[in-house]
Amino acid sequence: MKHPVVTLLLALVVSIPAFAAREKTPPDPMAPGLSGPDRLSALVERVKLEQRQLKTLEARFTQQQESSMLTAPEASKGVFSYAAPDKVRWEYASPSPITVVIRGDQMTTWYKDLKRAETLKVGRYSNQIFKYLGASGSLQTLLEYFTVRLKLPEKKGDPYRMELLPKYQRIAKRLKSMTLWIDGETFFPARLKYVDADGDSVEYQFSDFKRNAPIPEDRFVLKLPPGVENRTIDLSREGSSKSKP
Repeated sequence: MKHPVVTLLLALVVSIPAFAAREKTPPDPMAPGLSGPDRLSALVERVKLEQRQLKTLEARFTQQQESSMLTAPEASKGVFSYAAPDKVRWEYASPSPITVVIRGDQMTTWYKDLKRAETLKVGRYSNQIFKYLGASGSLQTLLEYFTVRLKLPEKKGDPYRMELLPKYQRIAKRLKSMTLWIDGETFFPARLKYVDADGDSVEYQFSDFKRNAPIPEDRFVLKLPPGVENRTIDLSREGSSKSKP
């Protein structure tokens, strides 16, 4: 897996809705006569409009990771769950069973095979971290920090492709690029690729979407069994502690 902060940011990019006023007529990025910037603006507004109506989401995902630390690309599969406004669960089934639960500014990652867990408390630095990497849940925010190259669908069923390159050196030192593939019918990010400055990358692809179906509240409550060591990392205090639940 990527570092837990990256996992959190990816979850936010994919899932947290941006709030926007309702449009009488949904923006159409493919409308005739639009300039390039106007098409990008229309796409951003359409995504915001669709996500505004999102209350819950479940989908299967495949994660493809490439790293200089790995002898070969590593593929993971699992189920992603989301409930507005800030609850996320990544359930990795293979190759290693891992559960990641995010509630507000706290994220717990449970490595089942290793019988250990890590809880990340972002605290008062959460907004700074999310803004710094341009992943506060709004495509509009991404445009403030990244230059966007938009590729339109060539035929029906193809996605919109948005390649985002950092505008500022302080971001480019950590992040080389992000690429979003936006489904042309649902206007939901169905694929995401994140490339570090050192060339390491992680890519997510989502399928079998279930939108606004009921999700039990306990899906987002992680109960660690006895014997699992839980290490807490508090970014707001720049310290850490250990506990055994």
